[in-house]
Amino acid sequence: MYGKDIGRKFYEDGSVRRYPGNTVVADVTPESAAYEVMLHLRKRVLEEGLDSHLILLPEDSYHMTVIRGLNDQVRSDEFWPARLPKDLPMDEVDDYISAAVASAAMPGRIRMRFDCVKCGKSCMVARLLPADEKQEKILLDFRDAVADAIGLRLPGHDSYHFHISLGYTRIVPEGEDEVRLQRLLEEFNAYLKTQPPFETTPPYMAYYNDMMAFSPVRLPR
Repeated sequence: MYGKDIGRKFYEDGSVRRYPGNTVVADVTPESAAYEVMLHLRKRVLEEGLDSHLILLPEDSYHMTVIRGLNDQVRSDEFWPARLPKDLPMDEVDDYISAAVASAAMPGRIRMRFDCVKCGKSCMVARLLPADEKQEKILLDFRDAVADAIGLRLPGHDSYHFHISLGYTRIVPEGEDEVRLQRLLEEFNAYLKTQPPFETTPPYMAYYNDMMAFSPVRLPR
């Protein structure tokens, strides 16, 4: 059984499909304590031989999504603001979202802490929680302000789980592979409980044409 994003974000062999969109992200760079944690998780996936089931993301693209924008291939009513024509060229969509994000007060560096690792039919992620109530309010206020400026609250807006993606599911593990995955997740969750809070870079408006690279610079569409 292939993962949910095969045929949408990726081909069956794990290579990327074109999937243009925009978002607001905060990077996890080598200067952040979280970077070594993500490298450890990645190393253990490889050691357990589960990498054939996952499309592991590049180490230099680790980031936390602060709020999702719009995607060229997802233009249904619940994912697209009513005030925008559904056939609007992606360059103009980028203009619109960039202006909406710029209208909100962008947070500075973000303090987070690890919660747990989840792996389903879509992806493997390290879930995060704000380091304290002050940070939580800053993030939620920013997300609400951007959503109001866009004119759309995406599905799950109020229950959104901050996370760092480790990889996308290519083939859903079954049998012994599923057992090994569950053991690994238990190991990961025990490991994350020992990790201190960390900081990301300040968030920024980002653009992507596929799931492997996110750029602060506008991309050709």
